Amino acid sequence: MKDINSGKELVNKVKSILKNYDFEIIASEGRSELTRFAESYIHQNVAETDLNLTVKIINEDRIGAVQMNSIDESTISKNIEKAIEVTKITPKLDYHYRLLTPQSYKIKSKYSKDTANFTPLNRAQLIRQIIKEVNKRGYEAAGAFKTEESTLMVANSEGVFAFDRGTKVDFNCVITRDNSTAHTSFIDSDINNFNINKITDELLETALKNVEQIEIEPGVYTVILSPEAVSEILNYTGYTAFNGKMIMEGKSFICNNQGKKIFPETITVSDDPFDKLTMPLPFDLMGYPREKTYLIKDGIVEDGVYDHLTALKYNKKCTGNTLSPEHASFGAPPFNLVMKEGNNSVEEMISSTKKGIYISRFHYVNILNPMSVQLTGMTRDGTFLIEDGKRVKAIKNMRFNTSVVDMLKAVDMISKERQTKEGFIGPTVAPYLRTNNFTFSSKTSF
Repeated sequence: MKDINSGKELVNKVKSILKNYDFEIIASEGRSELTRFAESYIHQNVAETDLNLTVKIINEDRIGAVQMNSIDESTISKNIEKAIEVTKITPKLDYHYRLLTPQSYKIKSKYSKDTANFTPLNRAQLIRQIIKEVNKRGYEAAGAFKTEESTLMVANSEGVFAFDRGTKVDFNCVITRDNSTAHTSFIDSDINNFNINKITDELLETALKNVEQIEIEPGVYTVILSPEAVSEILNYTGYTAFNGKMIMEGKSFICNNQGKKIFPETITVSDDPFDKLTMPLPFDLMGYPREKTYLIKDGIVEDGVYDHLTALKYNKKCTGNTLSPEHASFGAPPFNLVMKEGNNSVEEMISSTKKGIYISRFHYVNILNPMSVQLTGMTRDGTFLIEDGKRVKAIKNMRFNTSVVDMLKAVDMISKERQTKEGFIGPTVAPYLRTNNFTFSSKTSF
């Protein structure tokens, strides 16, 4: 299924077997290559080619789905027979299931031939460059560097046919020396946007400041969050608060705040596949065209995003956020979270902070209370005390326990600069934020 014609052939193959049933198809094929490194040497190169076909059969509001990794006619036929048997015994839905009708699509995934053709030697050369530079300063490097090419097709018996091809670069690295560490991550569709010199400089700049950490007392602080940290928070918020299924089940703060202005006017968050910094899917896994959906606009709580099943069940409009059948129970998380930029530089944010904390990233984040998006977790790889407008000392990692809703209410500065980071579904585009309400609950020993 490497091109649109082979995709159409696959649809016709399924159609010839399922003459008397409505059906939906999701077919994906990918080729990925991964280079791992640790203790400043490359220890693994792996490559994988994967094909996955999901066929969902609808029989009088009963649904049966089957997955397979072969598309020869015999395999498809045998698996479809099993799915048909499932539809005879599975309970009926408590609402009428409707198939999507044919759609048109405004965007395409970003595709780079250079990324698709990037070799293990190419990756090794870039990794060697970063290892050489950090080793000079006494640091060791560890991480992973992956390039991939993928195709996706969605079709149904009503005539929906959506086909797309994309590429992806995914890089992450941690450098360490004793208790001094720094981390970076990079995600893009085009390998030509990967700037190894910039990445190396940023890693060393953070690591060389992240030494001789001091302890501070837990409490409520003004903090400046990096795009990596903001991305983490936005993704957990998207998964809980802006998930249409959670909203309809009364488990989101949106239930009591829709249409209210509870955040500063500078806060705008959307699910936006059109943003120039993101990597969009043109359609969801039902074939709905992806569209821009405001979640928070100018501080006003708008709405969440909705998948096909939730939209049918609760008479809502699907926003193009349907997952595959095996993940349908998760509801509808945003695919392309985007936070609008502000007017400040990072330097201005730091220089205007009398006392605060700069946070490079989080880890071990978990949800405590979905209604207030209460999160807990720890800082990692560079947490710094700010005094009188300067980053003066590195701080030992702290555990936080804070409400994202309360935190966003207290945001007073947002950076012009935004970065693209990995998200739960697709990339997240996030700026730097300063908030005056961030709670650290305890110290850590490292």
